[in-house]
Amino acid sequence: MSNNMDMTKLVAQLNEKQKQISQQLYFGNEQMRGLAKRVWRVQEDERKHIARELHDGVGQLLTALINQLQQVQKGDPTIALSESIDLARQALSDTRVISRLMRPRILDDLGLIPALEWLVRIMGEPEEAEIEFHHQINTEIDSDTQTLAFRVIQEALTNAIKHAQAKTITLNVIATSKLLMIKIADDGVGMPLDTEDNPDGFGLGAMRDRVSAFGGQLTINSSPNQGCEIKVLVTGREMS
Repeated sequence: MSNNMDMTKLVAQLNEKQKQISQQLYFGNEQMRGLAKRVWRVQEDERKHIARELHDGVGQLLTALINQLQQVQKGDPTIALSESIDLARQALSDTRVISRLMRPRILDDLGLIPALEWLVRIMGEPEEAEIEFHHQINTEIDSDTQTLAFRVIQEALTNAIKHAQAKTITLNVIATSKLLMIKIADDGVGMPLDTEDNPDGFGLGAMRDRVSAFGGQLTINSSPNQGCEIKVLVTGREMS
């Protein structure tokens, strides 16, 4: 009798354990599907952004250039050819900037640190923001992780300069064989807690999803008029 009761109890425990494992698998699959959907949304948002930049920037410059050249062709003396050349140069410059920001060749050719030094320079100069860049890289970093670091930092600097009007930004990057740590701190206007919670707020959701796809964590410390600190930590995987 006692053996039957023990067996019944054991079967019940096994059934309960199986039920828990099934639930964990279900929630794990749901999380993976949710993450895949958010990553897909990030890619679509980036495509929309690039399309808008091309249409509103380069597209309008080329339209103006065509109109000026047509006036020159008609012999309009009020149109100086030098103005058309300036428009063409501006369109070429904007195209190069968009191209480099989509996938800077320097990231593939020279690696993460030179790419970040370039990014810091081109983002700081036009807006007169001072960006201090410190790094300690003690390992080779694989291409995917370099891309992750570059994109997260690019998004964070854009937020700090464009949205938070920061004038001083500090960027720290540390990498060992099993750890990547990125910290971006600024003196901007900060953000309310509801913006932080909003997955679409200032691209924070996109950054968080990028980091989650690598098994990492992104934390934000900010409040209105108190600046913002974004910290990314990816551990437990070989970086090279």
